[in-house]
Amino acid sequence: MALLALMILWKGRAHIPALPLWIGYSATMLHFIGGSLGATDGGPGPFCFDGMQRGEWLCADGVNGMYHVHPWWDKLVHSMNSTAIAIAWSLGWRRMSEHNGWQLSSRVVAFTAFSLSVAIGVAYEVYEFFGKTFFQTIDQGGYVNTASDLVSDMLGAGLGVLFTHFYDPMNKTSDRSGQLALPTQVTLTNNGSIPLMAIGAILSLDFLLLSGGLVNADYDLIGQLMLGSIFVSGFMVARCLFQHSKAKKTEPSEQLGMSS
Repeated sequence: MALLALMILWKGRAHIPALPLWIGYSATMLHFIGGSLGATDGGPGPFCFDGMQRGEWLCADGVNGMYHVHPWWDKLVHSMNSTAIAIAWSLGWRRMSEHNGWQLSSRVVAFTAFSLSVAIGVAYEVYEFFGKTFFQTIDQGGYVNTASDLVSDMLGAGLGVLFTHFYDPMNKTSDRSGQLALPTQVTLTNNGSIPLMAIGAILSLDFLLLSGGLVNADYDLIGQLMLGSIFVSGFMVARCLFQHSKAKKTEPSEQLGMSS
């Protein structure tokens, strides 16, 4: 996912440092290994030797593998995935800025990457919500699971942008003035991701500080709130596109009036 994001952002010409690639690879492998250690129909996993019980070392059972016998595995995977995604977007936006002369400040790059990474995490929780509630194809649901996943996503995204801020060599040589207006790509991204980031932050703080008091620890309610944030995001993106299209149409007429 991280590599694909970078290829889309800069058409495959991004020069990626080695360490972030290893972080993204490790996050992917943790996700793959966690499920692969399970077994069909609740039987013992492939690493259950000599009468080992589920939860001992890599011994797991059921189709979800380590995700059920070690609850922390899911949090680790979520946080590392979010870290890898945030690193990918931070690297991508910095290289897009340098390539196109946008002069994005480090603060803008960090905020845009963080917001987009958290938004991706929220969108994934909506996917789980639909799978759990409407189709019964996913069993990673429930209020505590979802809210704690959001906390992991927030922490992972924060760690990712902080790591890239100090690690990315381009940050040391980039133009830090940030005087130019934000390009349309950044504006659209922020309009689309901020509503999801905001609801993710609110639900995370509610879980950490109030034990779900704002939503009464209701899984259906937080699923609906996250889904609603996606609709708000779509509206804000459509509004931004409309304003941008309207501005482009008025520019030729203004230039014609000045020349006449």
